[in-house]
Amino acid sequence: MTETTINLTEIKFEDAVSPLFLGEELELKNINFIFARNGSGKSTLSQAIFKQKESEFDVHVFKGFESLIGENEHFDAFSLAVNANEKQEEIKKLEKEKMEKEKELFIINADISKPEESDSENLYTKLQNAKNKYQNQEKKIDKIYIDSARVIAKEINPMLVDNPRSYNKNSFKNELSKASALEKEDILKNVAILKSTPQKKINTYSIKETKFSSYIDSVNQILVSKVEEKTKINRFTSPEKINFAESGYHIHKKGDTCAFCGSLIDDNIFEELETYFSADEVKILQDRITKGKEMLQNNISYLNSLNLSNEDFYSKFKANAENEIEAIKSIIKEQIEFFKSLHSVLDEKEKNLFKVSEKIELPLPQNIDFEKLNSVIEENNEFTENLESEMKKAKDTLRFHKIKTLLDEKNYAVENEKLNSLGQLKIEKEKEFNRAETQRKLVKNEIEELLISLDKLKPKAEEQAIKRINEKLRLKVQWELDFYEDENSGYYRVKQGDYYRSVKKLSTGEKNIIAFLYFIEKLEEVKEKRDDKPKIIVFDDPMTSNDDTMQYIIIWQLQLLYQGKDREKYDSNRDIFVVLTHNIHFYLNVQPHGNFEDKKGRTKYDKNNFYRIENHRFLKITSSKEDFKTSYEALWFELKELYDCGHKNSMLNSMRRIIETYMKFNNLNQDKFYHGNEQYLKLFNVNSHSIDDLSAQSYSESIKEMRDLFYKIFEDNGCEQHFKHYWKF
Repeated sequence: MTETTINLTEIKFEDAVSPLFLGEELELKNINFIFARNGSGKSTLSQAIFKQKESEFDVHVFKGFESLIGENEHFDAFSLAVNANEKQEEIKKLEKEKMEKEKELFIINADISKPEESDSENLYTKLQNAKNKYQNQEKKIDKIYIDSARVIAKEINPMLVDNPRSYNKNSFKNELSKASALEKEDILKNVAILKSTPQKKINTYSIKETKFSSYIDSVNQILVSKVEEKTKINRFTSPEKINFAESGYHIHKKGDTCAFCGSLIDDNIFEELETYFSADEVKILQDRITKGKEMLQNNISYLNSLNLSNEDFYSKFKANAENEIEAIKSIIKEQIEFFKSLHSVLDEKEKNLFKVSEKIELPLPQNIDFEKLNSVIEENNEFTENLESEMKKAKDTLRFHKIKTLLDEKNYAVENEKLNSLGQLKIEKEKEFNRAETQRKLVKNEIEELLISLDKLKPKAEEQAIKRINEKLRLKVQWELDFYEDENSGYYRVKQGDYYRSVKKLSTGEKNIIAFLYFIEKLEEVKEKRDDKPKIIVFDDPMTSNDDTMQYIIIWQLQLLYQGKDREKYDSNRDIFVVLTHNIHFYLNVQPHGNFEDKKGRTKYDKNNFYRIENHRFLKITSSKEDFKTSYEALWFELKELYDCGHKNSMLNSMRRIIETYMKFNNLNQDKFYHGNEQYLKLFNVNSHSIDDLSAQSYSESIKEMRDLFYKIFEDNGCEQHFKHYWKF
């Protein structure tokens, strides 16, 4: 036998600080009956049982049809499920959301699809227009590439490409970034390079440093030298005569006739002259002069042999070479003049060997600097070695110049800028379109997710449960549950005869009995989902506005349940059954009937728990003496408690129900019972009030005055003892 306890100290109203109930714990046996008027906390207790025990038990709470029946206004049908109303509200919410998303999807699709009307404009047409404009401009640019490539390929003087057949628009496009205009002079240079033929290398000139001052010093040393005469010849009275005699000596021989005087030359004269001119000092000085003159002549010959010319240079180097050559030639001329001057001085000295000559002073010429010319020669020679690559460079340079020229002629910069602008516009329209496409996919995914969520929330058809509910209702009502459209829809309608009743026309009692029977049926379905935990089954005011027939069905089903007739739904050895109600008739009839004792001397109050909630306390009923006898007695109990709590409105309703029951039981005439008293009629006559006119707020009487008037009406009918008996209960 299973028992558990509920912690009462944890149970509070949402906005309250103190616990709702007094006491520490509420003990629950296998079967429990709890009576409490409305507003005493039955629903709060039901929620507390669920929260406190859901981990330990498989808790099921029936609290009316609102949580089990979900109305679908679109189908005019209803679903049956745990939290069906919440699910149906969620379905309604999701359906509305899905409809909004479908509307959004429709708008997006209309914006990114080709419109039916040719003059309509949307994202699709804007993108297509942008693409078409871009493609047309692209074709225009492409034509510039093709035409320009054709012009370059056809150039032959000089040729601008190695293989004209392979030069095409792609070749041209690849070289756009290299396009560069040339000056006329640079064009001519590069053309000349292309027309060049390989030249032989030019030798560079050796650079030697000449010390011109030493030449002057050497010549001056010779000039200040003279030959001392060892033999005196009196007729040599001047250098001219000596030179004349020496010349004659060298051109005549013994036995010759003198070329000057025609006389035969005496041998003694020859011997005399030989002695005179063959002296060592003369020979030495003459040798010095001869060597000096030879050296000077060699320098002159060397300088004259420098055949400087720019003819062998390539065109690109000719100008620089010419400038350097002219500068060098000017220096050569200075040096030749210098050496010739020295040579002339030595010639003169050679005629005056026997006297000291005056020293000379000459300006010193510059040394020849071949470094710059050699640099040009080296560049020229290097160019010879790299002529192939230089010609390629020249060809490329001229081609890049031609590309720039063609681009300018065809206004390429403007056209390309237009292409870029149209390209940017196309990109923007593509982004707008893609954003819409992305949004379309997103909305489509959201719709799919909503469909999945709706499918999860969509009620499942429960053919067996509906069949059993119809069997239980067949002899009690004139209608039955039927499937909406087909057996798989999960929605149901009420069929009465040949027509279906609108779900909005179902009474509260009809909805409640359907939900109640469905709840009973579902108790056996959860077995495999509850991990074999015992159940706690709570019925929170299971009977509301039902007629007597419905009350009977509910009471009968509850009794079958707690009696353990179907152990799949309720096992009395392990499960706990709890009924909470404010209806005294229901309370008295749903519990086990009779007060007999079993073989062990136990009554139903020993086997089961009976509670009554009074002033926030759980009063345990342990015997029939403490329990209600009739529902009429319970009405008086309720009235007395309402009076103690000061609930004026509820007091008046209880008074009316007591009077109505009393008159019916005693078969009293209404008019006679009220004695025509207007105050009685205003307060207690049920038939004089509409359903909505049950509020006591319009009445001025206090609760004590209402009690006194209630006593007075019984006193006026001679029944004051009846009042006193029940008021003191």
